[in-house]
Amino acid sequence: MIALIDIKHSRNWLPVYLLLAVNVNLFSQENSIYENYYLTPFIINPAITGAEYYPTADLSARQQWSGFPDAPTTFLLAGSFRVGRYDFYDPKGLVNKGPFKMADRIGLGASIYRDSDGPLVFTGGILSYAYHIPVNAETRLSFGLSAIGTYFAFNSSLLKPDQPDDPYLLNGNDNVFRANFNLGSYFYNDVYFIGISANKLLPDIKAVNDVRKEQPSFFLMGGYKFFRNNYVFMLEPSLVVKKLADANISVDIHAKLYIKKLHWIAISYGTTGRINFRFGLQLYRMLYAGYNYEYTLSHIASYNYGSHEVHLGINLGLIGIKGIRDTRKLKK
Repeated sequence: MIALIDIKHSRNWLPVYLLLAVNVNLFSQENSIYENYYLTPFIINPAITGAEYYPTADLSARQQWSGFPDAPTTFLLAGSFRVGRYDFYDPKGLVNKGPFKMADRIGLGASIYRDSDGPLVFTGGILSYAYHIPVNAETRLSFGLSAIGTYFAFNSSLLKPDQPDDPYLLNGNDNVFRANFNLGSYFYNDVYFIGISANKLLPDIKAVNDVRKEQPSFFLMGGYKFFRNNYVFMLEPSLVVKKLADANISVDIHAKLYIKKLHWIAISYGTTGRINFRFGLQLYRMLYAGYNYEYTLSHIASYNYGSHEVHLGINLGLIGIKGIRDTRKLKK
């Protein structure tokens, strides 16, 4: 029997309530890092690692359900690059060439994250590898593999149950480390892309005090660039179909408008009941910043101020006000 919680007098009522409402479900909160895939897609598909040729790195902080006490927060640091024959611009505007000669086919990436929701804390990292195969002069096909490790911690001292010794709530919640791996493939060029991936292929725990095993998660994505030769505006609609473990299939629909190929605005709709408004700006040369506001369409929207996420990153493919370099030039 689950212990009763003193919600009225406990400052930590939100994480406790959520903990019980989802039957102590760990999976949904851990996978909130997947909400960051819009700027770091190799998190959900390792085959995208290094697809942009030039090195990139991104730091993001997400505050979910702003206005709730102790609302969930997520921090993510991610970066990727193509090993081999790549060119990019340093802060002085000089061209540098990579020292490795690996036929320009190896992509490497890494990310670390921390996801907190009251007493639940996930800390982990992802190491990604991709191999890019030329199909023709413009198109590539890549295959990727990534290893993911997550350390789960449950701080029961933050809870204030009416039954302090409740066995269901307090037993079996020891800190644990879990390892898993992801697979993916990606077919892309300067005009369109399509990818498919499977994450967490090994059996894993789903909930505290639950011996059931998680099923893999699957992602199918695709997108197309309109007005690609227009310097001022370029439109990129995209679609991501998700099957997260044993949850129902959901779809994210994105529309992204590039402005002079350096700045962009985007709107997204998720069938799980979310609308996202995003924008990205070049700050100076290779530095950029982004912001994401998420509005929840469910009844919980009337009790919070939405979810907010900020990004700060570096992109060695940006060269001042001249736009992003044509990646075809990097393949010569």
